[in-house]
Amino acid sequence: MKGYGYKVGLKKIREYQKMPLEKRLLWLYQGNLLRKAYRKEVIELQDKFRQGKI
Repeated sequence: MKGYGYKVGLKKIREYQKMPLEKRLLWLYQGNLLRKAYRKEVIELQDKFRQGKI
């Protein structure tokens, strides 16, 4: 396996599904905004890690 992976239990998935859609979308949107605020070097490093290159 390259990059990284993680497992989420069925219980956590069910809890997430119970959250209102607006709250889930807001959480994803805020994560995207945070990533855009990172320096270019940090984003490149994250991408290499996700691809298993480091």
